[in-house]
Amino acid sequence: MFERLPQRISEGPAPRLWVVGDVMLDRYLAGGVERISPEAPVPVLRLERTWDRLGGAANVAQNVVALGGQVALGGVVGDDEPGAALGRLLGEAGIDAAPLVVVPGHPTTVKTRALQGAHQLLRIDHEKRTRLDDAAIEALLARLHTALPSPDLVVVSDYDKGVVSAALVTALGRRLPGVPILVDPKGQDYSRYRGCALLTPNEREAQLASGVAIVDDESAVAAGRALHAIVPGADLIITRGARGMTLCAHGGEVLHSPARARRTFDVTGAGDTAIAALAMARGLGLPWDAALHLANVAAGIAVGKIGAAPVYRTELLSALGHDELSVKRLDRAGLAELRRTTTALGQRLVFTNGCFDLLHVGHLRLLQASRALGDVLLVALNSDASVRRLKGEGRPVAGEADRAALLAGLEAVDFVTVFDEDTPLEAILACRPDVLVKGGDYTRETIVGAAEVESWGGRVETVALVPGRSTTSMIGRLKA
Repeated sequence: MFERLPQRISEGPAPRLWVVGDVMLDRYLAGGVERISPEAPVPVLRLERTWDRLGGAANVAQNVVALGGQVALGGVVGDDEPGAALGRLLGEAGIDAAPLVVVPGHPTTVKTRALQGAHQLLRIDHEKRTRLDDAAIEALLARLHTALPSPDLVVVSDYDKGVVSAALVTALGRRLPGVPILVDPKGQDYSRYRGCALLTPNEREAQLASGVAIVDDESAVAAGRALHAIVPGADLIITRGARGMTLCAHGGEVLHSPARARRTFDVTGAGDTAIAALAMARGLGLPWDAALHLANVAAGIAVGKIGAAPVYRTELLSALGHDELSVKRLDRAGLAELRRTTTALGQRLVFTNGCFDLLHVGHLRLLQASRALGDVLLVALNSDASVRRLKGEGRPVAGEADRAALLAGLEAVDFVTVFDEDTPLEAILACRPDVLVKGGDYTRETIVGAAEVESWGGRVETVALVPGRSTTSMIGRLKA
């Protein structure tokens, strides 16, 4: 039904979006808990690492960029350390921070989360709600226009921190007549969103604003229709977690799109990803059924990450491919993201590598034994050019696409990456595995990357070979 979606996404022009709303910094404190405090019945977090990510409207903007769009971000930050950190992160994400209004004495909104593995122990919010007057709104919109004239759509990200108001929505409509305004809403008063084209409340938000309890598809539609009376002319998409999304178009069209999550670690930021994907889809001119499917797939990827992390277009295209190789294959940038995720979850990352030409039972035993040494197994595969340099002309017998697909189809293998160098050292440095595994014909001295893995506290293991099983001997027998 959606077979041509990857092509439409790849070949379509990059939509131009304004993202306006409550920008914030997400700060994470991660570590282990081994005891309860003697001072109070609370866990003691042994802090191991901290990191910052873009949150709120800033996370929507970074998702737009990651999905291939152009964006200008408008909001308010303080003249403080979190504001400076947010600016650095925006620069790293390729987002111009110039449209942001810096208000002296106004604190940048920060959400600090304490984590043990994937589990939140505590969240601390540092914020101050500040309403923008008409002059501040016009100054903000003027900065956005300078950064990105003539946007195709506007996304309003409302976290109820003060930036989004009826005055802002009215000013947007006046400055950009005919440009659709999409809103991720908050609170119970939806009258401030009148004039907008689309609202995307979650189930709880829709219940509060409509007064309709949502227990099934029918009640979700009833809630959507109740909201139509408050925001005439707007389409409603209710995001419903594991139940997917429900569209209640103002013209009467109703669609239910199932959720597409492959694994759920953290729902933080999933709504930001969903509205960014919806905006991109509508900017590409996709119909509602395709737009909802795209948003569900993107949100399904987002909840498989820790914290508010962007979903990249390559990830979305891979997931839309619906094949095991697409889901499991990682590029070099994906290796660093895998390391961040496994570290945050407290998982041991196992790495092994090889040509894996003509897959046989010896390979299978190696992979099964490697997987048993940790929680996640990454297999690095020599590219065709790399194999030829190592083995000579005539090798590999099977091309890298086929070899990667066969590896990805094995239950023991979690992820596959292909490297073009003669050795896997660059891939090892990119993902910093906890365990490095090779076959029993290697010694620690001959294993590439052994010293590096041990230098950061990892270990090196060898797995006994299965006698009489090798690709070279198989090729020899075939020739004979």
